[in-house]
Amino acid sequence: MNSFKEKITAHCKFILERKIELVSFEMDEISASMENETKSSAGDKHETARARMQSEYEKLSWQLDELKGQLVLLERIDPKEDSKIISNGNLVQTNKGLFFIAVPLGKVELDEKVIYVISPVSPLGKKLMGLKISDEIKVNTTIYRIEKIS
Repeated sequence: MNSFKEKITAHCKFILERKIELVSFEMDEISASMENETKSSAGDKHETARARMQSEYEKLSWQLDELKGQLVLLERIDPKEDSKIISNGNLVQTNKGLFFIAVPLGKVELDEKVIYVISPVSPLGKKLMGLKISDEIKVNTTIYRIEKIS
C-alpha cells in the first residue's frame, strides 16, 4: 500500500495546486475588473459594484491562504513512513473505507479506489488518531474497525 500512499499524496498535491491556480486566476480577473471599474463613471452604482468585487476578492484571498496552508501540511508528509499507530499522513483501511489522514479534500478517486481525504482535526480524524489495527470506534451509528495502517 506504500506506493499507493505515495500516489495519493501526489494526487492530493495536484488537486491543491490546481485549486490554488483557479483561485489565483479568479483573483486576477477581479483585480482587472476593479481596475476597469475605477476607470468608468463614479456614483452609487459604481461604489456598490466595487464593494462587491472587493468583498469577493477578500473571500478568495482567504481561500487561497487556506489552500496554500493545506499544501504546506501535505508537503510535510513523508509517504514512505509507516506507523503502527494512526497519525497525520497515514493511509488507513477500515471496514467502512479507505481514509487518508492529511487535509480536508473529501472524496477522491484514484486507481478505481475511493479514498476519503480527511483532516486530523475533523470529527472522524480526531477519533482515528492514536488507534491501531483491530481497534474500533463508533461515530454516530457507524462502527469503524481499523484493518490496515500505512
